[in-house]
Amino acid sequence: MTTNALLVDPPARAVLSDDQIRARAVHLLATILERDPETVQQAHSLRADLGMDSLSALEFLSSLSHEFDIDLEVEETYGLTTLNEVVALVTQRVRGSL
Repeated sequence: MTTNALLVDPPARAVLSDDQIRARAVHLLATILERDPETVQQAHSLRADLGMDSLSALEFLSSLSHEFDIDLEVEETYGLTTLNEVVALVTQRVRGSL
């Protein structure tokens, strides 16, 4: 798994804006799915609209965990269907809400 995204230091992640978190998540997803980030919309269904399969979902989850230095478990993300939902969970974790 290789991405062009920059890793975020744990102290620095708390100062990321919601837009920066969203942009990094879109970049990671687009890289994994080999898509132009401009074609990835927040409300898209990860499976139906973007073609995410089980392997790419695990890669995305791992990339998000690594990028933001947070723990994301498969079980807690299983019911998430859109990028909006994923970004909301990541944002909560980055902010320390959960």
